[in-house]
Amino acid sequence: MAKKRPDMKKEIDKLLKKYEPTLKKTGEQLSRAMKTAEKDIAKMYKLAQIHVEMQMKNIEKEKLYYDIGKAVSARIEKDELDIPGLEKYKKRLGKIRSEGEKMRKALSKAGKSGKKKSAGK
Repeated sequence: MAKKRPDMKKEIDKLLKKYEPTLKKTGEQLSRAMKTAEKDIAKMYKLAQIHVEMQMKNIEKEKLYYDIGKAVSARIEKDELDIPGLEKYKKRLGKIRSEGEKMRKALSKAGKSGKKKSAGK
């Protein structure tokens, strides 16, 4: 085993004494920087939290628009609501509903014909 040099401790103590003011000053600067960073991070968190809450309100508003639209369109199709500005949507709703019904029937027919073919194999 290597022998410990007795003067090594003295050298370390000498270096620590020499650089103690610089180390102390650096430590204080780091402490101030950390406190500033902590404040900035807290501020950014608060801003992000408010932004998320705003987005949630926008999503809530969009869902409400969707629900209103569904209710209004159902009443328009049943002729329970007569608003001249919305009349143009009645035709489009009817066309989309008719096309959807045709597709549903075609899908049902294709599903039934597929069962007959697979049963015959």
